[in-house]
Amino acid sequence: MASVNVYKVYEDRNFTAADSPAVLDISTDLETISGNGENQYGNSLGITNTGKYDITVEISMDGTTYGELQTLSSKSTDNINSAGVKKMRITHQGNDTGYQVKAYSRVVGDAMLTNGGVNASIIDNDTEPIDTLFAESTGSFTLSADTVASGLTSGTLVYTFSATAGHGLVATDEILLASADRSFLAEVTNVATNTITVDRPIDFAYPSASTFGLIINTNLAVDGSTTPRIFKVQAGLTPIFIRRVVFNIVDGSSMDDTTFGGIIGGLDNGVVMRFVNSFQKTIFNFKTNGDFAQWAYDLAYSDKRPSGSYGVRSRITFGGVEKHGVVLELSGLDELQLVVQDDLTDLESFTVSAQGNKK
Repeated sequence: MASVNVYKVYEDRNFTAADSPAVLDISTDLETISGNGENQYGNSLGITNTGKYDITVEISMDGTTYGELQTLSSKSTDNINSAGVKKMRITHQGNDTGYQVKAYSRVVGDAMLTNGGVNASIIDNDTEPIDTLFAESTGSFTLSADTVASGLTSGTLVYTFSATAGHGLVATDEILLASADRSFLAEVTNVATNTITVDRPIDFAYPSASTFGLIINTNLAVDGSTTPRIFKVQAGLTPIFIRRVVFNIVDGSSMDDTTFGGIIGGLDNGVVMRFVNSFQKTIFNFKTNGDFAQWAYDLAYSDKRPSGSYGVRSRITFGGVEKHGVVLELSGLDELQLVVQDDLTDLESFTVSAQGNKK
């Protein structure tokens, strides 16, 4: 009798919460080469997360009891050889994604599985981009009603939301709305009692019950000489990859590699970039414009116009084999911080942006 199935592929390119958990009954689906009806184990298996977001995987050797739960991140693969797996359980983790599982019967013998070749992707070009500014929080407020998301046409763009009385917002304030995996940074242009107008269309329906609002400051030209001031970037529910950080300083004084912006002699303590999660790692400490060139290499000055200001900007690129060769991954409570430890109020402005993509 011919073989019924000694090789099985399970695939879901749109794995949603409604599909979860997906239980793959491998021992039932695989049969011997003789086709005698004997249920076979999964002798060689490979599972690939083909989507953008994490999934968890558990395997059962007896068809009933599952072992330790394992997280499989985007585009990663796990190969299991000579395992004797009867079932596999795949669980959705809050964001729709995809998976592919290849299973061989034990009668085929040992098989080396390579799913999709080597994962040599330098940048994910199909995930949501991240472009944000390092910021410190100076206050908070709440929404009195859900925001309305803007539409696709000019007549459906929405620039206002309702804040709870006592919000403390005034025109020119910078704000951040954050809920779950979405965030919105804008500048307040008008306050009419509790109706707040901002300078860009609101892009998401932020629920009043679960959204927190922050009044923020993105200008690092502050006094951190007595009490250091911390500006930071964080992720939402989905981890993010920071691939590049861009510094921009504007000052009325001329600049060179021995100054910080236009501050003569540079800084005593410096501006520290550090990564903070379960451990803390200082990455750089910048005390002069020359330090940006030392660690980033990319540095450019701009002369002032007759009535303008001087400028200096620097770009630190983490991603790319010709750069640092790694990206900075932020998830959960992780923070990428800039710590101001000197008085920078002589600068006209000092802003820093982080760029990358969601995982």
